[in-house]
Amino acid sequence: MPDHGGDTGGALPHDAIRRIVMAMIPAIFLAAIDGTVVSVALLTIGRELRSFELTSWVVAGYLVSSTVATPIYGKLSDLHGRRPLLLVAIAVHLIASVLCGLAQDMHQLIAFRILQGLGSGGLLALAQATIADLAPGPQRGRYQGYLAGTFATAAISGPILGGLLTEYLSWRAIFWLNLPIGALALWLVHRVLPGPERAGVRHAIDYLGALLLAGGLGALLIGLTRIGQGHGWTEASTLMLFGLSALLLALCALQERRAEEPLLPPVVMRNPVILAACAILGMQFFVMVSAVNLLPMRMQAVGLASAQEVALRMLPMTLATPAGAFSAGQVMLRTGHYRIAIFVGTGLTMTAQLGLALAPPASPWLTAGLMLLLGYSLGLTMSPCLVAAQMSVPRGLVGVATSTTGLCRSLGGAIGVATLTSLLFDEVRSGTAAAPAAGAGRAGMLELFGMAPPELLRSAFQHAFLASSVAALIAFAVAFTLPAGRLDHGRH
Repeated sequence: MPDHGGDTGGALPHDAIRRIVMAMIPAIFLAAIDGTVVSVALLTIGRELRSFELTSWVVAGYLVSSTVATPIYGKLSDLHGRRPLLLVAIAVHLIASVLCGLAQDMHQLIAFRILQGLGSGGLLALAQATIADLAPGPQRGRYQGYLAGTFATAAISGPILGGLLTEYLSWRAIFWLNLPIGALALWLVHRVLPGPERAGVRHAIDYLGALLLAGGLGALLIGLTRIGQGHGWTEASTLMLFGLSALLLALCALQERRAEEPLLPPVVMRNPVILAACAILGMQFFVMVSAVNLLPMRMQAVGLASAQEVALRMLPMTLATPAGAFSAGQVMLRTGHYRIAIFVGTGLTMTAQLGLALAPPASPWLTAGLMLLLGYSLGLTMSPCLVAAQMSVPRGLVGVATSTTGLCRSLGGAIGVATLTSLLFDEVRSGTAAAPAAGAGRAGMLELFGMAPPELLRSAFQHAFLASSVAALIAFAVAFTLPAGRLDHGRH
């Protein structure tokens, strides 16, 4: 497959690219950690703001807005350059963090979290697209591995850090933490990142397409979030949301065919490399969500581990993920191929996830080894899939290709949360007397776990992890359909 990764007339020196990568790491950390750091503080937030029934939307609102914003940032950065969009995204995130820390009631906090998501939605995709602009094909995997490792490490360690800040300071400290990190990110991007090269060119922005895409994705994600909160798949409100999503996304597809500057160009959406990479990343994040969200719950509900013990037991996965991302970069650099790391990574993910489903919860060392393998395999897969997608399109579509993979990654995680928590809670609820009603919220689910017998909890968690193993198997199968390609050593 030829490399269309975007020729800039010669790569920058290694030291210059490394400075730019290092400058973007705080922005990546900022975006990744905010997706998970708040989850462990929800009960404390609900207690202080006197609104338990709305706590889950503190996370869901952020997820929906960041996912919807990702493809819009990607297209706008292709038209107007990465640097100005990155600065805007960081600034929006910082302003929203201040507002979240000052929120006086739950409705304010949810609104400010939605604004925060609108800022963070562009951070990872824009940083990854910037690397694609600057680094030659074989080197690109190495640098993307740094970013993928940072993202995964921050996302996995978020609950640990959130728990410590909430316990020893305040849940508001979770948002104040963003200020020094965001200020550093803003300063580094402004100082180090090159400015846009295409100045003075006017483009017709597809506002209608953006509106239809945002509405369709928003309805889909809200429906999935409600399922994860305990609402049924066949409830009238859920079906209405899914129907509205299907209608708006269908209209968006029609609009993209006629738009002068489509947000998601049909040529990208028909690209077999991008389709395969998106499917693999979506399924891998389905698996990652099951580990990050369900493993701590299983450790506490079945293994009777304390919060501090859970934090320590999650360390193998946290430490192994960046190691896998680094290995992927080295494999691509030395071999010039991206398929090798993807095959090995998806195969190891399937093995590790199946092992976690079958391993006895009372075997912490076996679980730790499987978590180590899972974290390594997830890191091994992320950057090669991204590089494959970027190398399959011309330079002018790198931002769209990058944000499309980011969109599918987020959708995979959202579907994973909805599906696995729904399976878990439905099985526990059906076997528990006097169980809370569906849709009772997070507090009701924790009450449900306290009433359930240990045998039922072990069975429910096992079935949830087996379902996640199916997603891992799908990723492994799709890897065989990924077109062969070599990273051209002579092109940028």
